[in-house]
Amino acid sequence: MEHLKERVSYIRGLADGLGVDDTTNEGKILLNIVDLLDEMADAIVELDTSQSELDEYVEILDENLADVENQVYGYEEEDEEKNYIEVECPNCKGIVLFEQETFDYDDEDIICPNCNKPIYTDDEE
Repeated sequence: MEHLKERVSYIRGLADGLGVDDTTNEGKILLNIVDLLDEMADAIVELDTSQSELDEYVEILDENLADVENQVYGYEEEDEEKNYIEVECPNCKGIVLFEQETFDYDDEDIICPNCNKPIYTDDEE
């Protein structure tokens, strides 16, 4: 964004080199335009700096939130490697994903999270 400031300085130098001054109406307009360009370039540079700082802050927050989610929900890298089984609930006909190990325990009913009714009971195979 510093190139904006350089370009405004170049234009100001051209105006000075041409002898543009505020004694004429055209000179007043041109000098005011150059001043306006200079203020706009300052504002853009300031916005760019603020945006960069915000981007860094949001990235840090995102990383921290991921850490909190991992702690709260117990996500781990190996969760992505777990096998899931897709089951259609006989009651609500909804499709539900269960971890493979859910079916490893014979003494528990498997309940649909959508309708809270049993998909499989412990007396079924």
